[in-house]
Amino acid sequence: MTLSAYDVDPAVLMISDRVGGDLLSYAGPEGHPDFPCLSPSHKPSSCVPVTDFSPWLGERVRLHDVDAVGRFLWRVRQANPGVGESEDELQARYGALARAILEAPIERTLRPADPLALRELRVALILVAAHEGFTGFIMTGDAPEFIASALAPHGFELVDPAALMATRNAFVMQMAEEMSYWSTWPALQGGTLRSMTPPGTPELQAVLALLRRLPLVVRAHAVDALQHFSSDVTAPRTLASLSRYEIRKRGLDLAESIRLIRGSGLVVPAIDATAWLSGWTRRDLLGFLTQCGVGPRNSWSKERLAEVAVAECGEEVMQRMTASGAVQLAPELAEGARQLRHYMRRVRETWRVWLGFGTGIEG
Repeated sequence: MTLSAYDVDPAVLMISDRVGGDLLSYAGPEGHPDFPCLSPSHKPSSCVPVTDFSPWLGERVRLHDVDAVGRFLWRVRQANPGVGESEDELQARYGALARAILEAPIERTLRPADPLALRELRVALILVAAHEGFTGFIMTGDAPEFIASALAPHGFELVDPAALMATRNAFVMQMAEEMSYWSTWPALQGGTLRSMTPPGTPELQAVLALLRRLPLVVRAHAVDALQHFSSDVTAPRTLASLSRYEIRKRGLDLAESIRLIRGSGLVVPAIDATAWLSGWTRRDLLGFLTQCGVGPRNSWSKERLAEVAVAECGEEVMQRMTASGAVQLAPELAEGARQLRHYMRRVRETWRVWLGFGTGIEG
């Protein structure tokens, strides 16, 4: 992940000129007043980074800068450090964790397609390590889905799927003896752990090429949006409404993420007013028509209200839709986005098992 990995059009992406500076400079002035690397929109104890630090971390991984990665982890966790450790002990612990991630023998269990894939994987692991540990318990959370989304453009192959599956099944069996929750987890069978290399179809590769140009957390946000737009729910949405907390807690400047995704070519401004209105409530539509001077009848269905809104107040509807920032999938990417959704479903379990038992990260 060299500086050029994120060099796109300067009007669209202005990150490369910041990754060479120190951590606090990259965080910028928008952080929490007491914890500058954390988001002021969340409680500091939630340890939510103020922005997507993956470009900055990518350069530190490339330089093998253990101290800088350790400082990042400490800065993210210092508002909720746990009990019984001094600040020096905490910094030392996260320094050790940083070294464990940067030096983990990942290629013993996972073959990345190229050096960039390995580098971005280590960056993604750093972002996850701010909240989770790499044990079997990570399978119960959202980290595997985040990793799958953030690394969607890259290919990976398991070295020994059978060994990983056996370790996972033994862990689940042991935990089921202690907690009923785990008794609902079935043993995995051969063939469950799938290839984590995206299919080479032109449609999917066109989508992945655009995703590849985005920072990791922004990329995961974009993948969430694409999966929504490629599903049966086709109504235009704002990108803000498609930013789940599970992604934001990895570090997401929402305004910046929206700007980058809109500039990437993955989405276009919404033009389907009828589909956009399908996301309104009946009460919203009644109020809107009344404001427009149309006397709606209380007996009208929601569909009828939407039809009248488009027919009688079409200009006002379009103005509101534009002002909302609603977008929809770029039409030429529809098939690629559909293939991406199926691919993400296919690899989720594999990432779940590898994160729990294959990283080689201790501490």
